Amino acid sequence: MDAALTGSSSQLVGGFVVGMLYAVIGVLSAIGSIVVFRRIFQGRWEQIFWSSFLVAIAAFYLSFAAYFGAQAKAWQTELVFVALILACAVCGLFYRPAIAFGFAMHGLWDIAHSLFGSSLFGLPTTEIPVGYGMLCLTFDLTVAGYLMMSGTAWDEPGKFDLYFWRNRA
Repeated sequence: MDAALTGSSSQLVGGFVVGMLYAVIGVLSAIGSIVVFRRIFQGRWEQIFWSSFLVAIAAFYLSFAAYFGAQAKAWQTELVFVALILACAVCGLFYRPAIAFGFAMHGLWDIAHSLFGSSLFGLPTTEIPVGYGMLCLTFDLTVAGYLMMSGTAWDEPGKFDLYFWRNRA
């Protein structure tokens, strides 16, 4: 068997395994986040949390642009994306599907960076760490699915219970 072919197939298998590990970590992280934060933030507080969290994770792209020394055009691309996510988060304070849409859009943005590299549809983008795209895609889509299927009554005032473990029977 040709040595170059063997290296290519082992790299393909290794890349697949690493990708699946990041995907599993993303799903498990999302499930853990949902379980913990659903207990801490109830009612309207949960809606506020997920909207705020959406903005925080979108801001990672600005930190990546700074860290990796992105060019000015890449900064512009990332700033427009962060503004779109911010709009979803603000709308999400009044309409739950907007937050879910924002998480789904963020996950697709993450994986697009991984698949297309430094240019997305002709627009320059910033670099991201290896595996970040797959991890975030699975995290974001899991959270988006939860937000769409959750029966949480976000129209109720709710409560913020940082000490939820003390109240367990």
